[in-house]
Amino acid sequence: MTEILNDKEVRKLQLVGGSTYVLSLPKKWIDELNLKTGDPVSIIKNVNKSLSILPTQNLPAPKLARSKTTISQKDTTESIQRKIIAMYLAGYQLIEINTKGARIQLEQKQAIRDLVRRNMIGTEIVESTSESLTIQVLTSLPELSISDALKRMFLLTTTMHRQAIDALKEIDAELGEEITHMDDEVDRFSLYILRNLTLAVEHEKILRDIGLKKPSDCISYRTVVKSIERIADHAVSIATRVKFLKSTLEPSLLQKISRLSEESLKVFEDSILALNKRDYVLADTVASNARRIAEKEREFTDSLEESKKYTSVIKFVLEDIRRTAEYSSDIAEAVINETVQDVILEKS
Repeated sequence: MTEILNDKEVRKLQLVGGSTYVLSLPKKWIDELNLKTGDPVSIIKNVNKSLSILPTQNLPAPKLARSKTTISQKDTTESIQRKIIAMYLAGYQLIEINTKGARIQLEQKQAIRDLVRRNMIGTEIVESTSESLTIQVLTSLPELSISDALKRMFLLTTTMHRQAIDALKEIDAELGEEITHMDDEVDRFSLYILRNLTLAVEHEKILRDIGLKKPSDCISYRTVVKSIERIADHAVSIATRVKFLKSTLEPSLLQKISRLSEESLKVFEDSILALNKRDYVLADTVASNARRIAEKEREFTDSLEESKKYTSVIKFVLEDIRRTAEYSSDIAEAVINETVQDVILEKS
């Protein structure tokens, strides 16, 4: 007996030999997957109490058709870059940008080249004429697991934050400029991961290749990626404050700023650890510690004398440190949402 429910079929399990269950599959589905009698398939028990049946032979990697978009000489470079990023995140492997009979402005071409070089991992401009540019994603998916890519983002961002505090202590504008370049690397990993997450939602093979178990994981990891990206932005923000200093800050102030900075980074580190270990208790602790850092930042800010030199600069730096802890708390909350089932006592 077969019951048709839209695009799904419900079929009954049959017991064979007393220890094995057999499930028949529609011939149409088998034909569409180019399978035949005797071909091996993998059966996976998912954490959400569902089953997945996957062909074990190498299937062609999912590809999307070439995407095309038209720009005009009136389009700003920022608008063009946003459009290209959107197509990259959507998973397209070929992105063609052209005009309607007009030349692409030199400024627009340079903006596209800068975007490809700085922000899009494994991507090159493979065709270029006066009226069009074609970008191709050459990197096979996925080159890195989500875990490895996030680890690189985390290490880069932590280094950026510490170097920003060092630049503040030493009034080193050159070091501050270096942090801005490091932020480009964080953005590259961010876009790479978000692209993979978009594809993973639709393709089971990519989902497992990048180290995730179920499509809903993509939502949590998207929150994590954006939070790390924001933490990196606040490191850049700290570094940009250096240019407003003409003399060093008081040692006692620097010591307090440094201490609060390290506490905030510890919260950030613990949030990533909680994510990797899927540790509900640690994630809950991170959220509590982030609130305590916010309280310390408020007390520190209230104690500053408005008449003192560089008070406004210090306040902005303290806000960046607090925001680092708050975005770490967002990571922790994503972990809490993913692991809450581990601490729930369910009643049958």
